[in-house]
Amino acid sequence: MSDFSGKGWLAEIVLRYEVKREITRLTEKRHIGPLMVQRPFYPEQGIAHTYLLHPPGGVVGGDNLLINIDVQPQAHALLTTPGATKFYRSAGGVARQVQTLKVAANGFLEWLPQENIFFPEAQVCLETHIHIASTARFIGWEIQCFGRPVLNEWFENGNVKGRLNFYIDEKLTLTESLFVDGLQKRSAAMREFPMLGALYIYPATDELKSLIQQSVEISSATYDPVIEYGLTDVDGILVLRLLGSQTEPMMACFAQVWQTVRQHWLGYCPEPPRIWAT
Repeated sequence: MSDFSGKGWLAEIVLRYEVKREITRLTEKRHIGPLMVQRPFYPEQGIAHTYLLHPPGGVVGGDNLLINIDVQPQAHALLTTPGATKFYRSAGGVARQVQTLKVAANGFLEWLPQENIFFPEAQVCLETHIHIASTARFIGWEIQCFGRPVLNEWFENGNVKGRLNFYIDEKLTLTESLFVDGLQKRSAAMREFPMLGALYIYPATDELKSLIQQSVEISSATYDPVIEYGLTDVDGILVLRLLGSQTEPMMACFAQVWQTVRQHWLGYCPEPPRIWAT
């Protein structure tokens, strides 16, 4: 566990998944502060579904949220959250969220959290470190919402800095940075949209890329308000990027792609976690 100390509270969790008697089980769970998980459940044979419970009331300046997930060989875990993570306005301190996701040989991690919401005047630093074996599978996303567009509240002040590093066999394969300053929110990169999302899938194949492209093209025509997307293959990692103005269409698009990937990899289409509908 971390020995970090700061002015805000520290919330940290360490989860390890291993195969025991042909079922993926949560074999280690340690936590500090208001960050915990419910007991895993098994709506699918052998796959551990877990709800990660974020701190009640949200995250403020000076707080630190540290999430560590370790999926051992052959294990298969799916994690999601019951709601958005809210980063509130800061009186000067920086709120920090660090996620470290590890998947060993032939393991499978599905990292499907709901969105981050950044309130005006929030000061936030985000880090995501993904370490996977070349024989592992991974699908995960991040959705960032700047302000609360449904309430006509915009991210006019504050800033959010983010970094994602994706390692395959400990080789840094993909790195991405995010910097949004409230006064410059409407940058060329976001093209006036208040929300952005990125979905990462490994391993990539031409067939899977084609299936995802078809899925997004068909479903995106039904979304209102509109979302815009781009799909790229970055050294064997498929990256789907979205720009939008409401959470529901973006989550629906990502969920559709997730189901398409699952169908391709495992031969069946899973039901979305029930918590998403509450």
